Amino acid sequence: MQEEDDVDEERPLTEEEITEMIAEYEHVKDYEARKWRYVKRPGGQAIRPPIWYELYGASQYLNQGENKEPAPVWREDGSIDYGGREKWDAWTKCSGMSEQEAKIAFVRAMRRAESNAKDNFY
Repeated sequence: MQEEDDVDEERPLTEEEITEMIAEYEHVKDYEARKWRYVKRPGGQAIRPPIWYELYGASQYLNQGENKEPAPVWREDGSIDYGGREKWDAWTKCSGMSEQEAKIAFVRAMRRAESNAKDNFY
């Protein structure tokens, strides 16, 4: 079922699939405990792989609701805040989701991350 889900994330899910994904969320929600890779950015910054930010956004939305923070642009050292902006964008993208939709988005992102483990994890 996981491969089928990865191919067509837009297709409607059955009630059984929704129940399975909600249960799976409880087992994978601690995404930060994983050993995530870093991606180098200009100016010597390093950020997480793009999929990490999808997980962050869904997690923030589930834990704190809508993003009401101002969009970050600069870091304290005067450089562009790549990581902060990625986090903000990912959290804002979840706007208007139900709790169930956010959990499903989280599980789908984690499945994609795990299916491409060499690019996402050490």
